[in-house]
Amino acid sequence: MGDVGLQALLDSSPAPRARMSIAAETALVSGLGAMLTATFSILFGVSLALGTLAVLSSFVGLVSTHRPDVAGSALNVFGLILGLLALAVVGVRYLGLDTAVGDPHIPWLADQLHYWNAKLPQPR
Repeated sequence: MGDVGLQALLDSSPAPRARMSIAAETALVSGLGAMLTATFSILFGVSLALGTLAVLSSFVGLVSTHRPDVAGSALNVFGLILGLLALAVVGVRYLGLDTAVGDPHIPWLADQLHYWNAKLPQPR
């Protein structure tokens, strides 16, 4: 009996090779960024830009993941949902309802950043 290695077995596998859609990854990352920045009033512009990017790239990703060799349809859906939620939070803010729930935490975040930056070696 011949010695069949693992690589030969994997090479002969009938499973198609799939690659991840860049648009799907962009949709998820920008959707997460949009949702995280939507709670701070100083970052509403960034949230608006990231939310728009998430929605647009998720539509591109939905079209591209219909091909059998491209994966990432779940990332598209999550990116689309997060982008739309962030845009809704920003939209409600412009309608007059205060959605900036992260603003009271800005001094604490600034203190934490200064504390951890002090632990790093400072440039000369």
